[in-house]
Amino acid sequence: MDNDFFSVGNGPAPGQYPQRNAYRRPRRRRRRRRLPQGLGVLILVLCAVVLGVVWLVSVFHPADKGKETVPPSAPPTVAEEPTPSTLPAATVEPTAPSQEEPPATDPAKTEDGGAWFADAVFIGDSRVGGLRLYSGITTEATFLDHAGLSIYAVANGKEVLPRGDKKVSVLDALAEGKYGKVLISLGVNELGYFDPDGFGTAYGKVIDAIRECQPDATVYVQALIPVNTAKCKEKKMAYYITNEGVASYNEALEKVCEEKDVVLLSVPETLLDENGETAEELTTDGVHFKKEGYVRWLAHLTEQFQGAPPGEGE
Repeated sequence: MDNDFFSVGNGPAPGQYPQRNAYRRPRRRRRRRRLPQGLGVLILVLCAVVLGVVWLVSVFHPADKGKETVPPSAPPTVAEEPTPSTLPAATVEPTAPSQEEPPATDPAKTEDGGAWFADAVFIGDSRVGGLRLYSGITTEATFLDHAGLSIYAVANGKEVLPRGDKKVSVLDALAEGKYGKVLISLGVNELGYFDPDGFGTAYGKVIDAIRECQPDATVYVQALIPVNTAKCKEKKMAYYITNEGVASYNEALEKVCEEKDVVLLSVPETLLDENGETAEELTTDGVHFKKEGYVRWLAHLTEQFQGAPPGEGE
């Protein structure tokens, strides 16, 4: 009898199938590393501090002052007109002069000078507008004034003067008539550029343009009248309107007038106090004048032109 018949079990013979491990080691769970509790709190505190700083910067950063008109840092050029901070229109508070003030202008002198101003044209900003309205100057004088007018606007032909349903430039309006004298008074609106040289260059170009369209006229440049520092602060005028700026721009005017052989009219001394500023009792806001101030300004011009007017006979 076959011995295989009596073999124990009917499983496979040894070596017929590969052996399998009967025991497997259990997998170990990786423990997550946790940050120390104190370090986590420190990180939260730092985040809160950073957010607080960002909020403070957003609230108090100077960029929020963008609503204020700040003059550009780059010097202006005539080729590309800057955008100056314009002065408000002239406002006048007519007041009777006190006993301590110098006597008012002699009306006879103003009338004597009226004939001289008959063929004159004034070019200027709101200060010149006040001269037109409140000084008592003859109505025959022509005024090409505009609140906020700058020498750059004139040089670049900006259309600012109303003519019917449109606007024209100062130089185009000037070419419409024929004048014997052209008086220019500009500069306060340009103080914010802190650029006397650029100011003088633009002034020179305007003088050349005036002579081209008014070859028979004598050109007069009026020096900038100083402001009243205390009144400017009280009325919150632009920070850059200072007498230091006025002085530097007047120096530039002296140079360009000498170069162009133009008469530079002096500052009216009767408008100034003992400190060389516009007398506080004669100004409404530190820059513009009360009625008496404009009367004195006209008297100063009249006195300079009586007898032998500057520029004639040269």
